[in-house]
Amino acid sequence: MISYERFKKAVREGLKNYLPGEYADHQLVETKVYKINRCVDTFRLQPPGPAPAGRPMPTLNYQDLYRSIVGGAKLEAVLCSAAQAMQYTLPPEIEESCMLIQEERPDKKALRMGLINRKRNRQLLKTVPHRDFLDLAAIAYLEEGPGSGYLCVVTDVILEELDMTEEELLKTACDNTFRETPGVLEQSRLGMNAWCEGSTFGAVALLDKEMLREAAAEMDSDIYVLPDSLQLLFLIAVKSVPRGVVLEAHRRAMLLEPDAPDYLSENVYYYDRKKDELTVLTERTVS
Repeated sequence: MISYERFKKAVREGLKNYLPGEYADHQLVETKVYKINRCVDTFRLQPPGPAPAGRPMPTLNYQDLYRSIVGGAKLEAVLCSAAQAMQYTLPPEIEESCMLIQEERPDKKALRMGLINRKRNRQLLKTVPHRDFLDLAAIAYLEEGPGSGYLCVVTDVILEELDMTEEELLKTACDNTFRETPGVLEQSRLGMNAWCEGSTFGAVALLDKEMLREAAAEMDSDIYVLPDSLQLLFLIAVKSVPRGVVLEAHRRAMLLEPDAPDYLSENVYYYDRKKDELTVLTERTVS
């Protein structure tokens, strides 16, 4: 099977062979786009001269196309499919609507907060307003309609469009999140599950001290908090399981999916109900 780097070279050298002659003078432009927990290698065909301002241009990413190769597709078929996608244009009325949307100021009511791993997203965070929290970072994002699944992480550029300070941005996102997507506790076999109902980043419930207090009172114990993913937290009573078992179990679980796109943290957290404090659990954590 062709390697990923050789596949990228094949796209650069062979894509135009599957396109009409009018694309002969187009330039293939590559860009790295940093998304949550991953970096995407994208490319587009740039026509000669400056690109029309605000006009949507088809952009593909190498990783998605390469998955087809891994799945057994022939290189020629993948290049042909990419060429067809590159020729796609929006109907004039849709393109006009898109340009109007781009001119509108983002709606502050659509701001929500999420937690992501700080180390894995260090490149993304260079251009994203955030606040450090344990080994994580609290970020703001815009969600286009409840449950739409479409979100846009707020960057420094979008922050300017919102005409807000970082502090205002993150406070608004936090307030909106816990008002519109409140924390939920649910009994489980090992203890409790916790998340923010309706949030794309349900594990942001980790910021909800009131929820942690409620869980600790119900279990009559300090709590181990195991981040399952960006969406879900597992809560376990400290009195019920030795810390070594919890640390090892979580470590093994993380090893099974080291590159999962919904990865949150390799750490386990410890909630001390007397101190009302959440810390990263270590072998030296005093209980």
